[in-house]
Amino acid sequence: MRASDRSTLAVTLAVLLATLTLSPLTQDASFLGVSWLLILLLGTVTVVARRAHLGAVAVLATQLVVWSGFVLSESFSLPGEGEPWYAHFVAEWAAGIAHMQSQASPMAPNDGVKLILVCAIGLIMIITELMVSGLRHPVWSIAPLATLFLVPAVGLSTDTGVFAFACIALGFLAILVAEGLNTTARWTRGLSSDSAEGHGTATPVVWRAAGLIGAPALVLTVVLGMLLPTFSLSGLGFGNGSGGNGPLQLTDPTLDLRRNLTQPQDKEVIDYTTDKPGGQYLRMASLPKFSSAGWANVPMQLAQGEQLPLIPGLSSEPTERRTTTIKVLDFKSEYLPLPFAPRSINAPGNWGYDPQSLVMLSMGRGDRSNAISNLSYSVESVDIAPGVNTLSSALAGTPVDSSFTGEIPSDLPDDLINLTREVTAGADTPALKAAAIQKFLRSDQFTYSTETLPGSGYRALENFLLRDKKGYCEQFATSMAMMARIVNIPSRVAVGFLPGKKQGDHYKVSIRDMHAWPELYFSGFGWVRFEPTPGSVTGSPPSWTTATDNGPNNDPSNTPSSSASASGGAPSSAPSRNLNEQPVGGTVDTSFPWARTLLGSGIGLLVLLILAAPATIRGRRRSERLTVGGPPEERVEAAWREIRDTVVDYGGSWPEGSPRVIGGKIGDRLESADSDTMTRVATLVERSRYAQHFTDEEATRSLPEMAHDIRRGIAQPQSRRRRLRAFLIPTSLFRRTR
Repeated sequence: MRASDRSTLAVTLAVLLATLTLSPLTQDASFLGVSWLLILLLGTVTVVARRAHLGAVAVLATQLVVWSGFVLSESFSLPGEGEPWYAHFVAEWAAGIAHMQSQASPMAPNDGVKLILVCAIGLIMIITELMVSGLRHPVWSIAPLATLFLVPAVGLSTDTGVFAFACIALGFLAILVAEGLNTTARWTRGLSSDSAEGHGTATPVVWRAAGLIGAPALVLTVVLGMLLPTFSLSGLGFGNGSGGNGPLQLTDPTLDLRRNLTQPQDKEVIDYTTDKPGGQYLRMASLPKFSSAGWANVPMQLAQGEQLPLIPGLSSEPTERRTTTIKVLDFKSEYLPLPFAPRSINAPGNWGYDPQSLVMLSMGRGDRSNAISNLSYSVESVDIAPGVNTLSSALAGTPVDSSFTGEIPSDLPDDLINLTREVTAGADTPALKAAAIQKFLRSDQFTYSTETLPGSGYRALENFLLRDKKGYCEQFATSMAMMARIVNIPSRVAVGFLPGKKQGDHYKVSIRDMHAWPELYFSGFGWVRFEPTPGSVTGSPPSWTTATDNGPNNDPSNTPSSSASASGGAPSSAPSRNLNEQPVGGTVDTSFPWARTLLGSGIGLLVLLILAAPATIRGRRRSERLTVGGPPEERVEAAWREIRDTVVDYGGSWPEGSPRVIGGKIGDRLESADSDTMTRVATLVERSRYAQHFTDEEATRSLPEMAHDIRRGIAQPQSRRRRLRAFLIPTSLFRRTR
């Protein structure tokens, strides 16, 4: 096998393995098949181009042409009628970017995302092959390969695990092994050709570089994986998996809800006071994902800090705040009970919040389920209590996480859709539709019962809404959230506690006050609480949820005074800012606030390293060639190759013929003193190659100085621009000199 074939095969294998690290980013694994086809195509084209003795620049150009043709012709969805293919390509790319910005990993299938991933993987293949074969510096290939590892390492909320790292490490090892085999095959004094093509590239510097650069790069990848937090070495106490400090595995709050509502003995679990009238719903968790399996959590990117970001979707935050002091008694959970919407907290321990739901949970290690037991803390919050008529005229908004909170499963049964349309048939606005759904669920048709009923997912909803019509707060909340989505109102299910009973200045919350309710999203108001569970358990519904179409002058007189402050700044139909934009601070902070800065700095450093790589590699090669050491014949060949590459770097051509002929032709281009030096070097080359024994130590000791003199003589008549170009982009690294 040719050396170039072996190198390209190793790069192909390395990139194929590296693509597996991206699979956790999306639910659509079909991008792997398309990417592998592109990688194999690029590998085949590269082998053919190198066998045709094309230079590195020509090979790179060929690869880019093949890559461009593949990605431009690879349309993952058909263009519309009359739509140009290039416009469709741009639109698909933009749709992919928008999808990635709005979705948490693993993302739902999207043609634009698939296109972006395939394009990026193809470029990684080209860059890796350029570093290995074009620049002849295989140890630098760890940079693009590690980039594929770091993308999920930063973006995922779950462990990448040892498997992802092993894929990168094995691929990099394959490249080093291929280079080692090539080194052994090239080890010769180069008698067959003057240029000694490839001779000397397998000097000890390659293996030293593998140790000095490759090993630290691998270690750095492990360290970044442990810090960012996505890599785990299970059981060893390192990283972020079960043995380390990684993504948090959230419990299902509905399991606690069902268990606590059916406790044989009621008991007090929370005691709180508040400085404003009225008790507070204490919200713990938010379930935005709806599917045939029911309602569930989604991966969250937690941020830390006592001050919370802007309330998602609220156009004008009320200035009046409520302070609530809470003491949790004998109750276990990782979620911190908070009134909505919290603005700041003062709680001992390590807590993180989700910027979209403002849910706060423990980030401690070990048994997090005990995080809030016997905990005392205080919360500043604002009341989201919009005026009934301003809400009535509001539009259903589009939250940042609408890919979850607005999604209607394609397999949702038709009988549930038809029922929803029947219930909301007489309502003209989103809020009126929501009020109609709430009124329907609070009607005498339904009975509150904690009795366990058969079925789950869609079947449970059908049993509750169409047949049994019996259930507890979870069935009422999930049914309303589902029906709201059918009429295009984003929704999610909140789990927490009812306000409890007032005793003096305190509110006492019992275990059976645990509760679930829906939150619906409206433009200008953000997430608004509704209450479909019957009044026998929850009392009267919130005043703003009893919207009617009586007109703007018929606001009920029993609207809480706090509603004025909460809705006073909220316009009825034209919020003051673009509510489809993510709130400021929503995702800037993560569980490691410096992670994004670190990633940006790392990418910038990588770009600078790539730009500086040619000059660095060329300088390193020159230093190794002109270092006095080794057998005399190797010193002579090294100096000869350095002179040859210097000529090529400055735009010259290397003549054909014997060393003496070449020395004469190059000498004609130099000043007299440098010409004589060139003749002396050419003579040493002939003696080294053709003498039976060459042991002239004295003559070869002056070779570094002679090579520097010749290099200076070649550079001196050149323009400043040419000298700068020769330094930054040394042509000898990219051109095969025969």
